[in-house]
Formats: sequence, structure tokens, C-alpha cells
Amino acid sequence: MSSDDRAEFAERLRLQLAARYRGLNVDVDAVRFALRLHGAGVAAVTLPLGPLYDECGRHPWRTAALIAEFVAAAETQLTARPSSTLSLARVVWCVRTRDYLAGHSGADELLAVDVAGPLVAFVAESLPNSIMRGVPRSEWAEHGEKATRDAATSNTSARFASVAQRIAAADRVAADGWRLSGDLLFQGSVLMVGAVLRAFADRAGGDVLIGVPDRSVVLAQAAGDAEQATRFRHRVVRTYRETLNPCATAVLITDGERLRELPPERRPSTSLLDRLRG
Repeated sequence: MSSDDRAEFAERLRLQLAARYRGLNVDVDAVRFALRLHGAGVAAVTLPLGPLYDECGRHPWRTAALIAEFVAAAETQLTARPSSTLSLARVVWCVRTRDYLAGHSGADELLAVDVAGPLVAFVAESLPNSIMRGVPRSEWAEHGEKATRDAATSNTSARFASVAQRIAAADRVAADGWRLSGDLLFQGSVLMVGAVLRAFADRAGGDVLIGVPDRSVVLAQAAGDAEQATRFRHRVVRTYRETLNPCATAVLITDGERLRELPPERRPSTSLLDRLRG
């Protein structure tokens, strides 16, 4: 590929990273064929583009997927500039999957709790420019586990207080329920807010299905019958497959007080013996 192709490739990545990490400056380093990310409160990071460019050249049919993975993976390299102490005013619960945590070193140092199904919540620090980091034991232990948990719960509830109010005040509930989005990193954290779960159940008049297919998207719908649950499950899976920042395909159900995973669908048997019996 020509130098013009490389420049176009770098600009494409620059735009995607700038959209993903709003508030950060993303510059092209043409000499190093890399991108440089920097901003207030964040340590500068240089992301080489050579390996990704070569991989896209070898597997052009996977270009979109490779770029999406590259953009999402940049999050792990963005860290806050060192500060003297952790402020409990910035900690919130962050909802991800167990597999997500397993892929990060130091996951055993996080203060984490089970949510439901494959989802877990861990205490994270919310930083400027749409960046977050899990808080290691060496930092939260200074405040104590209870104080850290309480602060994360209080801050998360305050962050999504308006969501519960909007759900309760809605004139009607759409046939396909609710789609919550807008919080780039912590949208799934609404699962940790009792007021939001109660608002869902009260407004729906019963159990509610919930999915977190993307880090910035939560889907919810009145449970209804088995057919409705199947359609909702398909919607969650479809959104998961189409997103750049997938979270989970699991479907949860809440009565407004507790969360549990909706059991998998029981598929009809397609064995040869069953077909012969039919």
C-alpha cells in the first residue's frame, strides 16, 4: 500500500478513537506511523499502527473487526496520571463480565461482587475524558472495604437518579420497552441501582427482562410470555454482535428487588430418533 493509503488508514483510526474517547486529543504521528492520545488527567499513550495495518492487509475481510478490537483495546492502556490518594467521590460500580475481568492482570485486586449470570460489578474510578480504571486493593484498602462499597453504591445511585425518575414519569411504555444509552462506560451500572430496578418493575407492572449487550447500552422490556422473551433474547444477541464494545448476551430478569439470569431457551430435540418417532 502507498503512503497515501497509510495516511488514510491512520486518519480513519484517529476519528474512531476520538469518537470513542471524547475529550481526549488524538493526533497522528506520521513519522512513527502511530496515534498519540493525551488529555487532562491522563498519561499520554502512543499506539503503533504498523501491526494492525499489516494484519488488515493479510486479512482484508476482517478489517472492520480488527479495527473495532484495536479501538476497544486502547482502553486498557489509558491510565490516570498518578495522584497522591484515591478520592471516594470518584468511585462507582462498573458492570462487566467475568471473562472481561479474567483478561486483565490484577483483577484479583479489585473489589468485586456478583450481579447475575456472567455479570459482575467492580469498584472503578471514573476519570475525565470518558476513562475509567479498576481500583486495586492497595488503594481501596486505605479507606476500608465497607466505606469503599458504600461510596460506590452512593455515587452510582446519584449518577443514575434521573433514569429512575424518567422511567417513572414516562407517559407510556413502548412495545419494545426501554433502551438506555449515553453513559459510554458505565451504562450497565444501572443494574446496581435499586431505584432503577424498582422503576422498571413498577412501570411494567411485573417482571422485567434486562440485557447489557454493549458497555453503553441497556435494554429492558416487560417479561410477558415465552415468545416475547425469545424475541428479546434475539434482540440482545443482535445488538451484541453489531456493537463495537460488546458486553454480554445474557438476559436477566428482575422483579424490582433482585436480579437473576433468565434460564436458556429449551430447544426442541432434533435427534434422528425423535424425528423417526415423529
